[in-house]
Amino acid sequence: MQKRSRHFSSAGAGATAAAVLMSMVGATTVTAAAQPKVADAAVSSVKFPWGTFTLSSRIATKIKDHKSLTFDMSYQDLSQPGGPPLLRAGLKAGAAWIKKTYGVTVNVNLIGTTDTDPPSQISQIQSLTSAGQLDCVGVEPVTPGAFENVINTTMAAGVPVFTVNTDSPASHRIAYSGVDDTDSASPLWTGKIAGNFTVNWAKQNHINLSTAALITGDTTASWAQGRMQGWENAVKAAFPGIKITGSPTNAYTTGYTPATIETDMQAYITGHPSIQFYFDSDWGAAEIAQLIGKEHEKGKVFTLGFNVDSTILDDLQAGTMVGTIDQRYDLQAENYVKACGQFLLSGTVPPSGDYVDPSIWTPANVGQATKLYDSIPGSLG
Repeated sequence: MQKRSRHFSSAGAGATAAAVLMSMVGATTVTAAAQPKVADAAVSSVKFPWGTFTLSSRIATKIKDHKSLTFDMSYQDLSQPGGPPLLRAGLKAGAAWIKKTYGVTVNVNLIGTTDTDPPSQISQIQSLTSAGQLDCVGVEPVTPGAFENVINTTMAAGVPVFTVNTDSPASHRIAYSGVDDTDSASPLWTGKIAGNFTVNWAKQNHINLSTAALITGDTTASWAQGRMQGWENAVKAAFPGIKITGSPTNAYTTGYTPATIETDMQAYITGHPSIQFYFDSDWGAAEIAQLIGKEHEKGKVFTLGFNVDSTILDDLQAGTMVGTIDQRYDLQAENYVKACGQFLLSGTVPPSGDYVDPSIWTPANVGQATKLYDSIPGSLG
């Protein structure tokens, strides 16, 4: 069954923030362990290792007057069939929790770009910040370094920023909500989880992995590199003779558009007939599985990837995909909204890393995944 618990880590730029006391204007000091209702006044400032965050007076006044708040989340690709509906479901769940806990209405919006376009995504955040339309913002920095400036300037404007799904650890964000893609010391490191699953699957099915390929949407992203590195470490340790085409920093890159992925992977698979196993660091395993079915390679060629949508559930049911690492977009978004609500309304400083525990769905338990997502309204579009 899916675990809904949250896992915290002190890793990252805001590692000591959980121990920092938050100053309140006209209110007593509140620690992270407190469970209060809305404070009489908003937070004033918080010290982090990178400096001091001071809340915008505009937002402070709204909280003091018990007015509704607006929490947006900026995502890289709103046309994607899987991520956006799950994120919207999580945002709404977080807002409902805040309403129940604090009695405060939070309007939540999923914003971003139709296709992956970091400059336009950044520009939108800047425009909304300048217009005073954000009281808190979650950002998915698909290219972490490119988003450092907009995160820092938004924080400097007094608007709390959380990273969601992917992190920009060198930025001045308050906290990260998502899976652990880069901390190799964590038991929740997704690359290691994926690699261990692959090894166990191969041994249980008496398959000697001899050739594999690394596939990704963006080989420059630290989260993708972390996933591929962890997978490679585990698989090479179990199958030292395996030949892996591509590396964590130089994998075959497909982008994120399904039609393009299918076309590119058709050519790649044709040109690499000896590849036995494809590990995709994100959504592309869905298209690879579709091609495995079309080419009648089921049981001969295998793939493992990330995420969940209706196509991936179909691939699992058809047995053309051995598994998918579900990073629970809905919980990531829900946890971001809850954390920002606690930060603004009761002075709780969150841990730097709020890690979601991923699940692995396979042909054997795909029914559980279907049941789970059927219970989350609108989660699969």
